[in-house]
Amino acid sequence: FFLFWCFLKRRSRCRCAAAARLPEAAHCTPMSETPARPAQPRRPRGNRLQVVVRKRPLSGREAERGRRDVLDMQADAEGAWVIVHEPKTKVDLTAYIETHNFRFDGAFGEATTNRTLYAGSVAPLVSHLFAGRIATCFAYGATGAGKTHTMLGSPQEHGIYSLAANSIFERMEASNGAGGEGLVLRVSAFEIYGGKVFDLLHARKLCPVREDSKKRVHVVGLTQRHCHDIDHYASLLAASHDARQTAATMANGVSSRSHAVLQLALCRRAAARPAARGRRPPARREEEEEEFCEVGRMSFIDLAGTERGAATLSCHDKERQLEGAEINKSLLALKECIRGLDAGKSHVPFRGSKLTEVLRDSFVGDCHTVMIAAVGPSDDSVEQTLNTLRYAATVHDLSSSSVAPPPTPTLQLMPRRP
Repeated sequence: FFLFWCFLKRRSRCRCAAAARLPEAAHCTPMSETPARPAQPRRPRGNRLQVVVRKRPLSGREAERGRRDVLDMQADAEGAWVIVHEPKTKVDLTAYIETHNFRFDGAFGEATTNRTLYAGSVAPLVSHLFAGRIATCFAYGATGAGKTHTMLGSPQEHGIYSLAANSIFERMEASNGAGGEGLVLRVSAFEIYGGKVFDLLHARKLCPVREDSKKRVHVVGLTQRHCHDIDHYASLLAASHDARQTAATMANGVSSRSHAVLQLALCRRAAARPAARGRRPPARREEEEEEFCEVGRMSFIDLAGTERGAATLSCHDKERQLEGAEINKSLLALKECIRGLDAGKSHVPFRGSKLTEVLRDSFVGDCHTVMIAAVGPSDDSVEQTLNTLRYAATVHDLSSSSVAPPPTPTLQLMPRRP
């Protein structure tokens, strides 16, 4: 004990001597007066990646429970601010409000319709599709934030899927009527559930994902349907939605348990290749596979909602908990890929999950991407709202220099064998 007391006393004397040698202002300046570090200049961003936020209205159950709206939005000439007023409590039980500010390319309030959201964010992607580029729109947010309503819509209001298809068919009709190239639209739909890819237009058939020697990703055996008109498109959309994996949780009565991907491939008629001399021509597989080649592609991704572990405890169902863990794991892998692109790393871990493998062409090469972050306004879900906005802010800060040229791997479709 005596030796330990001598050690502490010697240590105290050394600290006092070191403090005496410092200038007086070095240890008496209050923290509030310490000069802040200069802000680093922000790298320029292009228009390849746009991030917008959509706020849903308070639900009937939230209004009955007396929940308050803690989300404000302010638009200006350069974009929009999303302001979150988080209610918190100090150690002495004093209530106070902590304000969080986020900057995005656009913000849409609870009174915004799907048509207004589409015109203000997604509509320019159709022009990129007809220009032969890759266009992607994906919705992100917590469970019950309104992602599926935004993408799919309702019987009273069309969603982004239908509004984009209407614009595409109008452009196709104008192009074909003016003596164009005879453009057609082919539709495919699949979901990523439990780290596996299932074809939603072919009885949820399991489709492996492969990568060739040229770093191009292929969904092997994925079905593509030649879409004739908007009614046929609506029937395909309904069939794919009915086949999607859903379940009830404590957070949402009908919760999507998978990442759904809808791809619209704009194709034109390809010239037939002559058969070799002295050899019989091969048997025809499907007329669509032989006569058309892809010009551009637009992908819509309805991401499964992020969840806390407590939100998946629905009747102590272990399957729901495993689903929630797999969903959060894939979304974390997507975030790590975005961080890698923003940091300019030579290796980005796109193989971390099936989701990042599929979305790789949405962030590299000649692509244009729109992210819709769906958030709820209630004060009891403010933690999930902040997590969604922080995730979206990470995507928003992805600079244009890191989106452009690395390799240009694209998601291509290999025909299903008869």
